[in-house]
Amino acid sequence: MSSLAGKNLAILAYASSLFLYIHLLLFIGVFGIAVIMNQNKGQQFAAFHIRQMFGIAIIAILISVFAELIPTWYIALLIITLMVLIALLGMLSALRDQKDPLPVLGSYFQTWFSFIK
Repeated sequence: MSSLAGKNLAILAYASSLFLYIHLLLFIGVFGIAVIMNQNKGQQFAAFHIRQMFGIAIIAILISVFAELIPTWYIALLIITLMVLIALLGMLSALRDQKDPLPVLGSYFQTWFSFIK
């Protein structure tokens, strides 16, 4: 492999890690804005969906952190794909002006993250 090709791969690796951090920072920013905008407003609809989104994000972060402990890569990919589909279900619920808990864990998210009001 030539030095230029190695350099290009190294730059690509760094760029991909930057996109990962930008994505995480974007999530933190959007989540923070949503919580601050709903703070002391008593909007139960918004609080419901913020708790759902927070639960999805926590699971996705945990899967990413512990992905190396999952025996095969396709199980981690399957779990992340399911989380994306569940997030889409939550977004559709919000777009339809409904408070449908997410499958399996949605009601737990409401209990666990009740500090989000």
